[in-house]
Amino acid sequence: MASFSRTVFKTLKKNNIVQYRTYVNPFTRTWNILSKEAKSGFKKNYDYDIEHTDIVVIGGGFIGSSVAYWLKTKAGEGLSVVVLDKDPIYKKSKKIYSHGVLSQHYSLLENIYLSQYSGEFLRNIKEHLVEGIDIQFYPHGYLTLASEKYVNKLENNMSLLKESGINNKLLTVEEIQRAYPWIDTTGIKLGCVSTESEGIFDANALLNGFIVKSKQLGACYIQGEVVSFDIERQQDALMEGVPPGSYKKTNTLTYKAEDGQERNLKFAICIVAAGHESNNIARLLKIGLGDGLLQIGLPIEKREYNVYSIEETNNDVPADLNSPYVMDTSGLWLIKNGLRNNVMCGQIPSFLKDNDISVQEHMFRTSLTTRYPKLSKSKVKLLSKEVVDCNTYDDSGILGAHVYHNNLIFATGFGRQGVQHSPGIGRAVAELIIEGQYTTIDLTRFGFDRLLMDEPLIESNMY
Repeated sequence: MASFSRTVFKTLKKNNIVQYRTYVNPFTRTWNILSKEAKSGFKKNYDYDIEHTDIVVIGGGFIGSSVAYWLKTKAGEGLSVVVLDKDPIYKKSKKIYSHGVLSQHYSLLENIYLSQYSGEFLRNIKEHLVEGIDIQFYPHGYLTLASEKYVNKLENNMSLLKESGINNKLLTVEEIQRAYPWIDTTGIKLGCVSTESEGIFDANALLNGFIVKSKQLGACYIQGEVVSFDIERQQDALMEGVPPGSYKKTNTLTYKAEDGQERNLKFAICIVAAGHESNNIARLLKIGLGDGLLQIGLPIEKREYNVYSIEETNNDVPADLNSPYVMDTSGLWLIKNGLRNNVMCGQIPSFLKDNDISVQEHMFRTSLTTRYPKLSKSKVKLLSKEVVDCNTYDDSGILGAHVYHNNLIFATGFGRQGVQHSPGIGRAVAELIIEGQYTTIDLTRFGFDRLLMDEPLIESNMY
């Protein structure tokens, strides 16, 4: 372990990610960090001789790597953890997680508590992850704009936030105009701005930190794609709702390794944190393809949206570094890009409907012209395409054991909230495995069984 730790820190020093002293565009900086560190680190950590593990985590993204980190933090060498990811260094998908946003503007207490914990985690990031990591957490606030349709919802959520100990301030249209003169308030009836623990952070630094730290603690990352599970009948097992002698259990999966060879891996518990590909994993276990408890599938689909940069704004956008992240009632979001004279922005599509990117772009430009008319003639540059996992049932995450495969735990479908809530979600999964229950934040309502009972869990403060 000591030798491994020295190797990790040598890699950190070699790739210059111990300290960030000068400003570098966050897109450039974080992509360089992830591609260099992860590329060398993953290859050194591959171990195709591993045939058994206590826990296998399918998916090495934010949530999967957070799960690995928390399992090793809580259990140490007493629990073996393998993270299996078919594309761990993103050399195929080329995903660039452009920005992380921390918001507490939610109507579900679970989401509020997860955001509160994320704020605490990010503020103390060096105590949790690698000492030299710089998360670039700027809690400059989060401004929510509401039209007449959303006024009551905003006021109700404001009361809920206050009851949870979160400080926010309601703004009239006149107050919005005075504080943010670059915003056209046409159609806006009310605003709400946070005063603490909300803002932006370097998402790639967080992901890289989870990966490096979990590997330092002993988690093994393997590049491979799950192709099948070995499902065996358990003659003596009894389960409610399943005919005696017909229950089948899995403790072995087969994956195709980087060298093209297929290998088997035995496990006690499997965590599915494969993002928008989680349903593909579920179908390998007949979830959604069988009868009874296997009749209901995992309603996770892929959704994409564009992130743009508006260049050469000529001071027609917020010049103050303390300007908040702005979320418009139309789903348009905008944030100033650090010290540079440009802003990052985008349009949140309806994740319950797979809209064409061209439709989303039209919505974006229409919303941009309406809310920020001074930017309508500015140069708009496509910065990246974001990919998220959408739960098309109720747009809330699915967390916890499957009702049939009880050694299979889902941690998926959290969409845009997955990045910011990954610290708390990973901790929750570790609690389920090690302690048998949630001990910090009760996330029981995110369970898979709500699909069987048709009890959607709706987050009503999402545009």
